Amino acid sequence: TMRIRADVVLIATGAHPRELPTARPDGERILTWRQLYDLNELPEKLIVVGSGVTGAEFANAYQALGSDVTLVSSRDRVMPTQDADAARVLEDVFARRGMTVLGNSRAESVTRTDAGVLVRLTDGRVIEGSHCLMTVGMVPNTANLGLEEAGIRLDERGFVQVDRVSRTSTPGVYAAGDCTGVNMLASVAAMQGRIAMWHALGAAVSPLRLSTVASTVFTHPELAAVGATEDDVVSGRVDGRIVKLPLATNPRAKMHNTRDGFVKLICRQHTGIVLGGVIVGPRASELILAVSLAVQQRLTVDDVAHTFAVYPSLSGSVTEAARSLMQGFPE
Repeated sequence: TMRIRADVVLIATGAHPRELPTARPDGERILTWRQLYDLNELPEKLIVVGSGVTGAEFANAYQALGSDVTLVSSRDRVMPTQDADAARVLEDVFARRGMTVLGNSRAESVTRTDAGVLVRLTDGRVIEGSHCLMTVGMVPNTANLGLEEAGIRLDERGFVQVDRVSRTSTPGVYAAGDCTGVNMLASVAAMQGRIAMWHALGAAVSPLRLSTVASTVFTHPELAAVGATEDDVVSGRVDGRIVKLPLATNPRAKMHNTRDGFVKLICRQHTGIVLGGVIVGPRASELILAVSLAVQQRLTVDDVAHTFAVYPSLSGSVTEAARSLMQGFPE
């Protein structure tokens, strides 16, 4: 055991894939997403258990590579935490490409056979495949580190609890990344780390604002989102207005025969301040930056609408959506 004295400590131990006792990964046929990278051959028939972001991304990728893919979702649709319209677009695309999506289906167990795997569902159905990928969440790497003995508070799942400047409950100890459970994104982890060090060094810092964090699901088409959601508006949590424009009407999309996708913008009801947005389409991960800037800088839809977009370009749909939300008449 080595003891190291420090004025500041940053915990960044990450997380690992959750394992179910009835579906233990063996690294050969029953796999976590990390083990999947070690395969030397393409799975002939891949069963993906879990339809969150990770499950959808790997199901999409391996279908594109040529695997016969079955996606098992415990909910009525894939990616239940994402925008409902966006999830429906991806489900339609998956189905058109031949993927089997089993909604409202919960896996009970996964077992090896001589030729592959058997996935047994709670309703009694059994699915046969060559490999099974388990994407059922992440577990923080915080066990057996003596964190609680040091006064560092963990939540009921074992994630390190931090405030918006990455401080833990123990003075001088910060935490960043997946071990905190705060939006498990590389961009968020990096920002948490930067904020922690700036704060520790006494610099002025802006606390982390999750409402300005953009995320992307790297499927084909991509799904990107930032800020307030349609659910926020419908539930009354946000007093806002929404517009949704299909990407198929965009001139650049027509040139590339892009038919799937849309741009959705959300603004505050009376002021027109941009609160969030969703983009589904090619390179949505790049296009969302315009919406992220608008959310971060509290721009109004008028500001966005009067910003010139290249013609023809997919980004033109962002300014067009803003024009649809403008308070007054165009100048």
